[in-house]
Amino acid sequence: MLKSRLFSGVGIGALIITATLFTSCSNKITEEQLLQLKELRKQDRSLTEMIDKKKAEKSKLEGELNARKGELNKCNDENDYMKKKLASWPDIWPDWKPAPPPTEEVK
Repeated sequence: MLKSRLFSGVGIGALIITATLFTSCSNKITEEQLLQLKELRKQDRSLTEMIDKKKAEKSKLEGELNARKGELNKCNDENDYMKKKLASWPDIWPDWKPAPPPTEEVK
């Protein structure tokens, strides 16, 4: 019986000491922490703006790249057309056949 009272007394004492340690800590922010938090928020806004600018620049460059690719495809198509016409050079108009030159009859 004496042991149970002793253990309960020690347990209650430990509980009281633990409770006072947890309640003695202040949950208020210090001036230094507040300044640091403001600085971090300022950096966050700055970095977010930089990211947005880079995304806009990236989309602009991608648009320009796609336009250049379109021009390249057009040039390649024209180049292929010209190569095909040069390959069949004397007969570049296959749907038109010139009339043969008139032959003179020998008398």
